[in-house]
Amino acid sequence: MRIIPSLAALIAATPALAEPKVITDLPPVHSLVAKVMEGVGTPTLLLDQGGSGHSLSLRPSQAGAAQDADLIFWIGPAMSPGLEKPFETLGENAHVIALMEQPGTLLIDTADSEPHMHDGEEGHEEHVEEGHDDHDHDHEEHAEAGHDDHDHDHEEHAEAGHDDHDHDHEDHAEGGHDHHDHGPEDPHVWLSPDNAKTWLALIAEELSEHDPVNAATYAANAEAARTELDTLIGEIEATLSPFEGREYLATHRAFAYFENRFRLTPAHALSGVDGNTPGPRAMEEVRHAAEEGVTCLITEPDTSEASIATLTEGTALKAHFLDPLGRDLTPGPNQYTELLQNIATVYADCLK
Repeated sequence: MRIIPSLAALIAATPALAEPKVITDLPPVHSLVAKVMEGVGTPTLLLDQGGSGHSLSLRPSQAGAAQDADLIFWIGPAMSPGLEKPFETLGENAHVIALMEQPGTLLIDTADSEPHMHDGEEGHEEHVEEGHDDHDHDHEEHAEAGHDDHDHDHEEHAEAGHDDHDHDHEDHAEGGHDHHDHGPEDPHVWLSPDNAKTWLALIAEELSEHDPVNAATYAANAEAARTELDTLIGEIEATLSPFEGREYLATHRAFAYFENRFRLTPAHALSGVDGNTPGPRAMEEVRHAAEEGVTCLITEPDTSEASIATLTEGTALKAHFLDPLGRDLTPGPNQYTELLQNIATVYADCLK
C-alpha cells in the first residue's frame, strides 16, 4: 500500500512559481532589468523603437499590462511626465520604482551643472565626490569651467566653455518639439555607468522581494553585471582619455552624464535637456563655434537635415550621430553595454 507519494509525484503536483511580471520604460532600463532577470524571465519594454522617452505614455493595450505588473522600473517623471499619473493610479499589486529618485543616484543640476548624489532627501546635498565608487575624476571641474554668466532655465548642466552666453531658452519652444519642463535635474541619468551599477543592486533586491526563490540568481546576475561595467568603464576611459579637453558641438545636451564621467568637453549645444527646437540665437552661437575651427558635431538621428546643413555648410564641422536611448540596438540584456560602447566609439571618431 502506497501511503507517501513519490518525490516525482509531489513535484509534478506542485504548481510552478510564476516569474514576476516586470515592466520597464526605456531600452537602457529594460536592458539592466533583463540582465538581472537572465535565466528567470524577461521584462516588458514600453517604449517602441521609434518612440521618444520624453513623450512616452501608456497606450490602452499597455495599461492593462501595467495594471497587472508586480514591478515597474522607470527613470521617473522628469524624463517621461506622461507616465506619472497612470502609474499613480495602478492597482495595489504594482510596485513602481523611479530610478532617478533612488538614494545613491548621481544627478546633475541643469542650473548649476554640479553633479551630486540623490540621498533620498529633498535637498540632495550629498555631492559626487563623497560617494562615487572611489572614482576620483573631479567631474565638477569639467562642468563648472566657463559657466559664469548663464541664465539657462532648461538647458543642460555641463556646458563647459560657454563663457558669457545668456540663453533664456524661450527660443527653444518655437516649434516642432513639445515643450518639456524637466525641472532642475537632467533626466538622462542612465548615461552614467555608475548609476547603472547602483541600480543593478536595487533591481536585484526588488526582484528578490517579489520572487525569493530566485533571489540568488538575481544577486549573482547583478554582481556579474557590475563587474562587466567596471571593465567597460576602464576600456572607455582608455579610448577617450586622449581627447580630454578637446571641444565639440552638440545639437541636444543629452549626454552630460557620459561627458562628466569621461571628462569630455562640449563647447555649445543647440538645445538643452528638454530637446526643444533651437532658436536663431542658439544656431548662431553653434555656427560661430564651427567657423572658429571646432570640427566635431554630436547629433541625434532625428535631427533635421536642414539644421545639420545650416551648421556644417562652409565649415569643417562633421556630424556624428548618436541615440542616447540606443533604439537602433536589439533590446535585451546586452543593449546597455552596447550603447555605452557605441557612444564611446562615436565620440572618439568625432574628436579625432
